[in-house]
Amino acid sequence: MRRRDLIAAAGALGGALATTGWGALAPRPAHAQGPAQGTALRIGLGGAFTTIDPHFYHAVPNHTVAMHMFERLINRAPDGRLIPGLATEWKPLSDTLWEFRLRPGVKFHDGGDFTADDVVFTFERARDVPNSPGGFGGFLRAVERVEVIDPLTIRLHTPVPAPDLGPNLTYVGIVSRRVGEGASTADYNSGKAAIGTGPYRFAGYTPGNRVELARHDAWWGGRPAWESVSLRLLSNPAGRTAALLSGDVDLVDTPSVSDLPRLREDERVSVKAIPGIRLIYLVPDLSREGESPFVTDAQGTPLPRNPFRDRRVREALSLALHREALGDRVMLGTGTPTNQWMPPGGYSYAPKVVPPQPDPARARRLLAEAGLPEGFRLTLHTPNDRYPNDARLAQAVAQMWTRIGVQTTVEAMPWSTYAARGGRQEFSMGLWGWGSATFEGGYMLSQCFATNSKERSLGLYNYGRYSDPALDAAIARAVSTVDEAERERLLVAATEQAMAETPIIPLLMLQNLWAVRQGIAFQPRSDERTLAMDATPA
Repeated sequence: MRRRDLIAAAGALGGALATTGWGALAPRPAHAQGPAQGTALRIGLGGAFTTIDPHFYHAVPNHTVAMHMFERLINRAPDGRLIPGLATEWKPLSDTLWEFRLRPGVKFHDGGDFTADDVVFTFERARDVPNSPGGFGGFLRAVERVEVIDPLTIRLHTPVPAPDLGPNLTYVGIVSRRVGEGASTADYNSGKAAIGTGPYRFAGYTPGNRVELARHDAWWGGRPAWESVSLRLLSNPAGRTAALLSGDVDLVDTPSVSDLPRLREDERVSVKAIPGIRLIYLVPDLSREGESPFVTDAQGTPLPRNPFRDRRVREALSLALHREALGDRVMLGTGTPTNQWMPPGGYSYAPKVVPPQPDPARARRLLAEAGLPEGFRLTLHTPNDRYPNDARLAQAVAQMWTRIGVQTTVEAMPWSTYAARGGRQEFSMGLWGWGSATFEGGYMLSQCFATNSKERSLGLYNYGRYSDPALDAAIARAVSTVDEAERERLLVAATEQAMAETPIIPLLMLQNLWAVRQGIAFQPRSDERTLAMDATPA
């Protein structure tokens, strides 16, 4: 199947059913067949995980941790296909009503039964976890009401057609009402409330260091392949390589691109790669009309007017960037230049939205037209432990901007600090990453471009606070259109409309990479998760 066809199929809920009719259960996952052969699996993760709570913060490292313990109604195969999870079957009864059959006989880690009531509680809780810097309401924005038909049957009512409902539900981990009612994020982090139905159960959590997991022998999918799993935070790229080669860990994600030639030549390890859906991009502050906190004139005096509110300034910064150099030299060929968030050939890719060729001369002219002939000073904020080469990429961007008169310094910090500050709009310019989890363009449009509205669960990750009512209307039309061809046309048009204003500055689409020691077979995933369930003793 072509990549375009695969992604389109994954994005369509009705077309992704993995069963043939009511009453037929999905087969056990391939990795769960037969007796367990492994003992301990040690995984080194480059991205910082910040919680055990599956609904606190939407970030790949947190999903990686949670997916071992908390299962979804619908899962994704490594190649992106939708497959049954805690729901064995689902189908539309009308444009605004879906029925789900739940898997019978599923046990939580404490022995309790999984029922429809746990789904009701989960959907209530996930929308608004206290103090969350970025919650899960966006994934549930289409669910107006959950109707319980019986303990193993639910119906989801949507106010408008929601063709992306299935892909969104792949991100909502189901928790126990019995354990979770009244529980705080701290209770999940301590293990008290960390009771799921997944193949592994909570055994320990040291913030900023590691998560320890033990096999859940009563898992409905069969006996998991490993008795125990250790997820270790190894934020230093060189440290991840060293830990792998020394045998301290068995598997690492995001190996240092500088180490790839050495790893590929080492007979003790193998490198796994797959095209990813991760965009690395820059977000300017559009929330303030007056002073922006990390912007001054060339002499260091705060500018009375936020320069990023002027589209010419945003365009100048984009034209100053040599994206090919960023992909080839900084990312050593593991990043592809882009000006949007879907890969070429993917469903809702916009062919006309191409990365601009670097043009420093025109960039300087645009700055002058915007009343900034001498440029200005700027601090670019970035995490230093979240995305591959994130701080180095920010430094390269800063050098390119400095050449057009925007004297840029970089302030790098741990992800836990960066995410909280960025969520409060404390930066004038920040480096972020976004994976289009629904494998189509509407997810980023509705969460990163739509006007921020917690009440409507839109724009929850619109860190720059861009707002355009006309674009909001275009997004709403696109994501509620059931016909796939028409929805794609509308998504492409909305992408063109959004990027005409340069509210963000896309840089690169990343390749997903892992390095694995001999004796372990590992299936790479297009959604970046590093799961013990995808690794088996070879």
